[in-house]
Amino acid sequence: MLILSYIFHSCFALETDRCLLIFDYWMDRSGALHTILERNKSKHIYVFASHFHEDHFNREIFNWRKQTSNITYILSKDILKRRRAQQEEADVWMTKGSTWQDENLQVIATGSNDSGVSWIVDVEDASMHSAKPLRIFHAGDLCNWYARFLSEEKVPETIISEEFEEVNPLAEEKRFLGELKDIRKITDSFDLVMFPVDGRIGNGYTLGARQFIDRFKVGLFVPMHFVMSGFESAWRMAPFCTEKQIPFWCIDKEGANIAIENDLLIRRTKQDDIPRLHQIFAIARTFMAETGNPNQWAPDYPSEDLLQKDMESGDSYVVLRRDEIVATFVLRGGIDPTYNTIYEGAWLNDLPYATIHRIASCGEVKGMLHLAMQFALQQYDNVRIDTHADNLVMQNAIKKEGFRYCGIIHCWNGSERLAYQFSSNKKQ
Repeated sequence: MLILSYIFHSCFALETDRCLLIFDYWMDRSGALHTILERNKSKHIYVFASHFHEDHFNREIFNWRKQTSNITYILSKDILKRRRAQQEEADVWMTKGSTWQDENLQVIATGSNDSGVSWIVDVEDASMHSAKPLRIFHAGDLCNWYARFLSEEKVPETIISEEFEEVNPLAEEKRFLGELKDIRKITDSFDLVMFPVDGRIGNGYTLGARQFIDRFKVGLFVPMHFVMSGFESAWRMAPFCTEKQIPFWCIDKEGANIAIENDLLIRRTKQDDIPRLHQIFAIARTFMAETGNPNQWAPDYPSEDLLQKDMESGDSYVVLRRDEIVATFVLRGGIDPTYNTIYEGAWLNDLPYATIHRIASCGEVKGMLHLAMQFALQQYDNVRIDTHADNLVMQNAIKKEGFRYCGIIHCWNGSERLAYQFSSNKKQ
């Protein structure tokens, strides 16, 4: 399973089973990257910077080497030419057309119609169960930046750019499309694309992204470079992706993340998801009754209020397949009061843990507990869960995931549940 986190502007962190990739760091206002670096310090860390602009390159990245020596800096050579960094500070300097690889990934530097390069990165991840690596594209500053002038009946031959330079919009678009043509000579397909959708461009600001998805097969489209125009401005690209059946990530805050597992995505629940969650829980209650477990969930469980609280706390997640919600679960870190007292047994340890609650599926996709567990174990070493004594289906799934039975706990209403814990602590 891969976890992709939006840090700020054009910066993303991608966690795989073996390494951590960080693209175009500028700043970390939410503190998310600090947490990500801490939990991945035992992995190999790769830091990319596509060009010298301060919103894509911050010298603070070199301080991360003080925290871990297991780090590789892969930078565009224009950063060196502009004297933003010294030769010895980066491990790899790249220009358009150059390649580099090690045991975890292969990198191809592709072009930009602005500064520096864009990136094609093939990264191995055993959890994806694929015979080929995941292919990623980070655009850097590759985009159709003067799209607003192209809608004129008569396109001006020369305009003055924000940098007070004379620019020919048609020539700039030709350069952009030429770079896309060069990329297509390498590949016509990406599993994950991070691409500018910047409302500051003005009318037609989605044009560059639309031209990209017209030319490439895309598994997941992720907008970037929208910080000055706002999150919702980037969502304008979503309908164009939907038309081509391309999943689109509507990023709604700094530090937000999604998990990727083959054709499934995990993200936090949003307000618009609540009606679908009610449908899924109704399906789950029917399935429970048909499999000999009619009493675990009451007809109105979970209530609207409970779903709202789960969402507002940031602990509720949905699983999507091709933009359709197929499952949901709660993953909550911290102490669960109903687990403070356990009867007829004991917990494996008293270490910090997370709890999985309210896991439910529409029935179209199997293995949802396994998916939730893989997501949980990316962030926590100890996971607890409980289920009803009549829920034999869930008991079997829990045991299959390596949980150990610990005893009986009582829910808030006094009803009994069988309690389990998974611990990655080898001494348990």
